[in-house]
Amino acid sequence: MHVDRFVPIERSDLVKARLRKVVLEDAVAVEHRWKSLHKATFMGNVMEAKVYIYLQGEKDQVYRVNTTLWACTSEWVVFKESVRVPVECVMGVEFYHSSEE
Repeated sequence: MHVDRFVPIERSDLVKARLRKVVLEDAVAVEHRWKSLHKATFMGNVMEAKVYIYLQGEKDQVYRVNTTLWACTSEWVVFKESVRVPVECVMGVEFYHSSEE
């Protein structure tokens, strides 16, 4: 997934972000989001790898957080320090490798 326009946000600032539900195109898109979140959870727990998580904000605002995903339930995406966001606000996950790895 790649989004051209987004606002970078720190994980710690997610508690103040005003998020809303993403309307995905179809069941395939919902399944893709679910699989991406679980892959990111695996990568976060096993390799401590970071990913970009894109979140739907109010109006047309898109946030991007660069973080490690620690857990994912049917309702919540959980980051360090118990910061969490609703799964339904996640637009997608972008996987990358930093030059430091």
